[in-house]
Amino acid sequence: MTDDPSVAGANDPTDFVVVSPSQDFFTLAPCRLVDTRNAVGPHGGPALVAGTGRSFALFNQCGIPATARAISVNLTVTSPTTAGNLRLYPAGTPLPTVSSINYVLGLTRANNAVFGLNGLGELAVFCGQASGTVHFILDVNGYFQ
Repeated sequence: MTDDPSVAGANDPTDFVVVSPSQDFFTLAPCRLVDTRNAVGPHGGPALVAGTGRSFALFNQCGIPATARAISVNLTVTSPTTAGNLRLYPAGTPLPTVSSINYVLGLTRANNAVFGLNGLGELAVFCGQASGTVHFILDVNGYFQ
């Protein structure tokens, strides 16, 4: 990206160049990958805790092959004990500054998104709220490779 800070407004010459190998998209029957309302386990509980992150290994779950580089999902939060946000990103990479979903006390919210996976097929989620917990549900509907 280039940006000339000395030029304001619409005359600012900003260029974006994205270099990425082309990838094919493969649909999957909707399938639940993660539900923290379930018993404690690698794809279940406990609920996400404020200010912490958790990683989920997703290769070979719901038909996601080890060759997948990104997934198309529906993410849902439910039973938040306070307002906050979740940030999803490839595990082992820096925490993003933008949220994947925002929520308020007590409401269930959902959002669609595409997220990259790391080389081990792991997706991390960070719980950005001041205190308390929130339940997290992740359903996949396709992947890129």
